Amino acid sequence: MPRKVTINYKKTQKVIKVDEMSDWQDAAELLISKMKPGMVIALHGDLGAGKTTLTQYIAKQLGVSKRALSPTFALIRNYVVKRQRSEASAKECRTSNVERPSYVEATAGRRGTLDVGRLVHVDAYRIEDERELLALDLDEELMEPGTVMIIEWPERVEEWVKKQKELIRVEIEIQ
Repeated sequence: MPRKVTINYKKTQKVIKVDEMSDWQDAAELLISKMKPGMVIALHGDLGAGKTTLTQYIAKQLGVSKRALSPTFALIRNYVVKRQRSEASAKECRTSNVERPSYVEATAGRRGTLDVGRLVHVDAYRIEDERELLALDLDEELMEPGTVMIIEWPERVEEWVKKQKELIRVEIEIQ
């Protein structure tokens, strides 16, 4: 089923049409190009729209070794971002004495993502009152160095989302 993915970041908007599974990669790569530590990516969309699918593509592009699963019952899942270097960049790091890790080829060299080391995936679907967020310590999770947070059903915790300084809003619509 085709989908329309609308990405809003700062004052820009980008629309990506997803007609087949491989098109999710385009949306993932665009989001990764904007990522930086402390950022929240808020995924809006109906049940079955593709929020978890997009998160899985993002995780895969960042080199997460485990398959990202929906945290509907756990509410929150953490993934370590694997930093992979090509032989050329590894040689450059050795010769310059500067550690410059890069991710899988899709993200290598993109400014911002190089400092991301942890992906936190939150599913707020079951949260009925924003006070329930206190138990999740989302502010603490986000303060952990190198963390980017993806949150599904952000409308359930809109007051918390509005307070975030670095925010990308993504709307996924089934066409």
